[in-house]
Amino acid sequence: MTQPPPAQPPTATPEPWDLVADAYETEVMPLLETFARQALRLAGLPPAISHEHNARVLDVACGTGTLALLAAHGGYHVDALDFSPRMIELLARRVSAESVSRLAPHHGDGQKLPFPDKHYAAAFSMFGLMFFPDRARGFAELRRVLVPGGRAVIASWHPLQAIRPLQVIFGALGEVMPGPGGELPLTTADACAREMAAAGFAGVDVHTIVHVDRHDSPRLLWEGIQRTMAPIALARQKLADRWTAASEHVASALARELGDGPVELPLTAWLTVGTAPA
Repeated sequence: MTQPPPAQPPTATPEPWDLVADAYETEVMPLLETFARQALRLAGLPPAISHEHNARVLDVACGTGTLALLAAHGGYHVDALDFSPRMIELLARRVSAESVSRLAPHHGDGQKLPFPDKHYAAAFSMFGLMFFPDRARGFAELRRVLVPGGRAVIASWHPLQAIRPLQVIFGALGEVMPGPGGELPLTTADACAREMAAAGFAGVDVHTIVHVDRHDSPRLLWEGIQRTMAPIALARQKLADRWTAASEHVASALARELGDGPVELPLTAWLTVGTAPA
């Protein structure tokens, strides 16, 4: 008897990312700049030269374009792709408003890139490939489109449950509704290195980068998370009127555990770097 395919997590579909796209542009992009700048540095890109392949970079699961915009403003020719129509719409709007001539937004699937082989000097996926249903395919596609010697940089989070404010939030949510999902993949250096090496990348190295996100109170942190964390935004939409009680339960738990003063969210990422062999 044929077994049905395993259910995909909600983050494997565009819907939750469309829900958070507007807040992502205003609230998350500034937070992600620290990681994007480090990723560009680790890629070891040559000086940008117009119309040369060594000036072309690819940003897969680009969101609203944190890294893509930095790279384009730095003189590189950038293709930026995401499966969320709203994310790409917002990026295209910014490209037009800022007259960014070197950045082309694309709506598409990071597991089946619509780009030629051996085309890019560097390829990035900043906290995107970690959500792919088929991560091996995502890694393989990045290797395919890189020139020999080109580097891929993949960003993923250290375990989020290790961060105290998020521990409280996930714990309180789990008391009143099914949680937003288990631990994310690619949360250890071994997992990051193993999956990139399995795709045929050479010289794989894993770096730790930290950014501390500060909020005036735990309640304001929680309000921001409801706007910007895709699984929670989707749960909020589906619960509709029942969400108010669940949200207040979380806010009460945060106040009880963390008080009402300023709160820090130490966000730690793995940046995994690999080189496409000849």
